[in-house]
Amino acid sequence: MRRMQGEYRRHMRSGIHIPVVLRYLDRTLNTDTLNISASGMGLRRTPEADIEPGETVSVVVRDCPDLSIVAKVTYVGAARIGLNFQRVPLSDQELSRVYLSAPRWQRLSVWVKRSAWSGGRRLAVFTANTLLRALILKWVRPRFIFAAYGTQRQAATYYSPSLARFMPLNLILGYIRHQDMRGLMVAPQYLEHELQSEPPKVRHYIEQLQRDFRGAERIALVGRLPNFVKKAEIEIDSPLVEGSRGTRFMLWDVARALRRRPQYLEHDSIVVLGGAGRIGSAVCRDIARLYAKVLAFDPRYTEEEEVETGDGILLRTANPERLADQRLYIALTQNGDEVLELGPYIPSGSLIADDTHPCIDFDARTELEQHGISVEKTVLSHNEFSMWPRMPAWNNRDIPGCLVEALVLLHHPELTDNDFIAFCHEAERLGFAGRLVEPLDD
Repeated sequence: MRRMQGEYRRHMRSGIHIPVVLRYLDRTLNTDTLNISASGMGLRRTPEADIEPGETVSVVVRDCPDLSIVAKVTYVGAARIGLNFQRVPLSDQELSRVYLSAPRWQRLSVWVKRSAWSGGRRLAVFTANTLLRALILKWVRPRFIFAAYGTQRQAATYYSPSLARFMPLNLILGYIRHQDMRGLMVAPQYLEHELQSEPPKVRHYIEQLQRDFRGAERIALVGRLPNFVKKAEIEIDSPLVEGSRGTRFMLWDVARALRRRPQYLEHDSIVVLGGAGRIGSAVCRDIARLYAKVLAFDPRYTEEEEVETGDGILLRTANPERLADQRLYIALTQNGDEVLELGPYIPSGSLIADDTHPCIDFDARTELEQHGISVEKTVLSHNEFSMWPRMPAWNNRDIPGCLVEALVLLHHPELTDNDFIAFCHEAERLGFAGRLVEPLDD
């Protein structure tokens, strides 16, 4: 169960310590859990534990002897062994049985810690946006703003409805530092579905954002926010940053890295799932400079078309049978789980670079893995970037693509929209890099 610093996890971990029996090869190991979730667990490593990552093991909780869990070893450290459960996560009933096998004082301790952490974070957000807001703005003097939005679940990690009534529309939710520049992550109390369906709320958000942060040189619009802004008939010009070049740079850099992997050295073609979209169509043209053939797959295409780009061939198609001999994929569909429908057409041994929002979830990845299809998550990073607290579903050193565009433009405002390669070279020179990481399994 690979741990990424500051990352949000799909399944809540419980830091309970209960005795388990670990069986692998012809050996039996008695140890204890360090934590457990619906899809994995951490175990205490004992001196006699001779085990390597990649091994398949069986775990039996001593107080639930009829419950045998098949798992894969993903991490072995000096004091800890990390496991991912195979096939499917534990059901709520199974997880409850394991959880209730822990002593009552442990369960109470877990509850107190979670409540304290959740309450403390909400109190910090409330204080930062009421009593300390003016001081924060005076101290940070943000050169850039990361304009975000969230779902009901994500918003609940920051504030409760009762606290929201006493806070402003646009909430300061994070402090960002990049080299010598400082910025803030800001999100409205409006939720994603409201911004999607109600343009007046989008206008209110953006107009208030520009009033609240008049000194900001760049305001990066995250995710689907540029689409919402255009739908609200707002022009995206300075200080607003549409952000697509940052995302395109990330995928261009990831596509270059894929070509260098030993198992794909002989593959000179790649598929973009969602290739008819606003970002997807641009990404297809970008990586046509890197690959001899790019397949832009999208159900929105009504007829198949082959285009000579001058660097390579671009095939626009809605025919899933075209995927049969492809091994490399970039997923840009509107929802990650849409990729699952294509699983029967994607051959074993393929790799999907996932840049969907929401991303391909655990259950979908598990089903794809049963077909021999790997999924890795695309991220952008920089050694001198940090965000605190991190966004839900993000590592605090990974950077959204739209924010990268804003940061590059702060260094070089003269870069034009028409010269994408110049933008890529400048982003690379400044130390930004696209990379693939293993997605979280819980």
